[in-house]
Amino acid sequence: MTGAGLSAFYASEWAIAERAELLCDVARELLDNGTLPADRIVLREPRIRILTQGYFLLNKAYKDWRIPPGHANEKVRIAALKAIAIARFQPFMPLDPTNANDFTEARCNEIFALVYALGMLRCKLALDSPGKVDLWLRIFDIIAESTVETLAPFIADINRHKQRPLEDYALTLHDRDKLAINSLISIFELVANSPDP
Repeated sequence: MTGAGLSAFYASEWAIAERAELLCDVARELLDNGTLPADRIVLREPRIRILTQGYFLLNKAYKDWRIPPGHANEKVRIAALKAIAIARFQPFMPLDPTNANDFTEARCNEIFALVYALGMLRCKLALDSPGKVDLWLRIFDIIAESTVETLAPFIADINRHKQRPLEDYALTLHDRDKLAINSLISIFELVANSPDP
């Protein structure tokens, strides 16, 4: 997709590239610091640009549904939308998906999504915190089950190798996505406002 093709879309080519690079940096750090096992998981970096475009399309559909004109999305909403986009486009892939050895392999994309979202909210994910394990597992389930039906036309075009300018998509937020997004927003608001997240 060219910069000219995005000129009429609300997010510039520069904004998409900047967000994609930030996502790549966080993803690489998860491998470098051992949060995700670099010897058993591969980062498919080209997917990050696509997921960033998907995020902006989903964000636009969400704003059209829920945010009054002239108002901006709050960080907690952006965190929820990015987490769902990350999980949908799955930039991480276990080397042997049918034989994941541990939780971090099986839930690598959900971990990435939650780490990124919590980072936006200035919270940390401590997988080994006994009091929070059940909470994180439930959040991983919500993220994993977020199918992002809203982006079906965009994903179909990707699968057909058909590139269209982002402004060509007039997406309406799917009812199933409304529930997943609102659930994550509510959870992230509670986590962000908790004295001990």
